Amino acid sequence: MANKYFRDVLTPAANTESVLYTVPAANAATVASLRVTNRNASSATLNVKLYPAGGATGYSLLKSYVLPTNATMDVFSGVPLNMEETDELKVESSVTTVDFVISYLEMDRN
Repeated sequence: MANKYFRDVLTPAANTESVLYTVPAANAATVASLRVTNRNASSATLNVKLYPAGGATGYSLLKSYVLPTNATMDVFSGVPLNMEETDELKVESSVTTVDFVISYLEMDRN
């Protein structure tokens, strides 16, 4: 069983729900942080959802949150999120200049 630390980044298209991270099969993950930065000259509305096992039903972790101009925040505020194999984390922003940076630990269950 190996533990691996990763980080991924995504700047999604405006008003498009996009997959930020999917837990690989036979793995679990603990998301330590999800930093979001708005580089736009106006505020951005954000949504973050967890889709268990990649299913069709998403559960809101952050809903219609307004991030001010040139601001940064952590979605989880220091409280980790545990994810199971094939769970998906999807993000959405109302503008194209919002960067999402995720830091996580992946644990191989084999």
